[in-house]
Amino acid sequence: MNAIVKQIALAKREAAAGVNYTARLGAPCPHCGARSRIYRTMPWENTTRIRYHRCTNEKCPLSALGVGIKSVEADR
Repeated sequence: MNAIVKQIALAKREAAAGVNYTARLGAPCPHCGARSRIYRTMPWENTTRIRYHRCTNEKCPLSALGVGIKSVEADR
């Protein structure tokens, strides 16, 4: 596999694994660190809520491919 395909595969795995969400910082893209926009918010399940985002950095492979980024918010 060439390097670009490996990089894209890694970015997709990072997005599916999820990132932490905070009200102050939102959910950064796991690949490039740019801010991401929420496109779907799931209901609370006990003390956690899952959201799905899209990276706003046009140069990021996750943004170019339209890959959703999962975030998890914990109510502490």
